[in-house]
Amino acid sequence: MTDKTNPEARLLTAAELELVGVTRPPEIERQSVDQLKAVARRLREAHDRAKAIGARQAREIRGKAEPHGAKSAQDNLGTVAKAQALKDALQRVEAELRRREGAPG
Repeated sequence: MTDKTNPEARLLTAAELELVGVTRPPEIERQSVDQLKAVARRLREAHDRAKAIGARQAREIRGKAEPHGAKSAQDNLGTVAKAQALKDALQRVEAELRRREGAPG
């Protein structure tokens, strides 16, 4: 997919985009179980960070928290979408790991 047709390209950093790219076929099938576990760990950390930032931004929007930057957050839709994209990628990795654990030998 090109950057214009891939909405994740706007939401994710280059490193996150590369990480999410590993979770799609055929790339996910080329990864070893250890590599997939490492990808899952990194995705979980990135998702947790995006989720925490989104929660902080939501508090700023409601006026419950002081602005983290120079001005208060106006919306957190991009951050929420980023967290969802990372969660979807994590679910793909976890499904692949479950599939491999269930496969014989």
